[in-house]
Amino acid sequence: MSIQRINPSKLQTPLAAYSQVVKKGPIITTAGLIPTNTDGSIVGEGDIKKQTTQTLENLVIALAAVGATLDDVVKTTIYLSNLENFKEMNEVYNKYFEKNPPARATIGAQLVLPSLLFEIDAIAIVD
Repeated sequence: MSIQRINPSKLQTPLAAYSQVVKKGPIITTAGLIPTNTDGSIVGEGDIKKQTTQTLENLVIALAAVGATLDDVVKTTIYLSNLENFKEMNEVYNKYFEKNPPARATIGAQLVLPSLLFEIDAIAIVD
């Protein structure tokens, strides 16, 4: 069974040696996705709702690259630079996963750039 390692053209090119999406058989994993646009600019600096929205849109793009959708996601891990942003982040997150919410962990963490408020990775399974 082959492994697909993909960096979708609609996402920022990774700055290190990693793949944004990896698929083997029915299992899909994503790298930590952040609120950047295709040219690498941070979207919504200082605004947790805008950063959450952009990052989840990036997750949609990453999953689509291997034929998956948010409905296929079984687990997410959310990283917040400030846990005081939980409520506002959760309002946005709930809109994306309203029908089929996956298992989830939320962690307070120092993110790689000071302007980042939100990061997410996901595991999905397709039939």
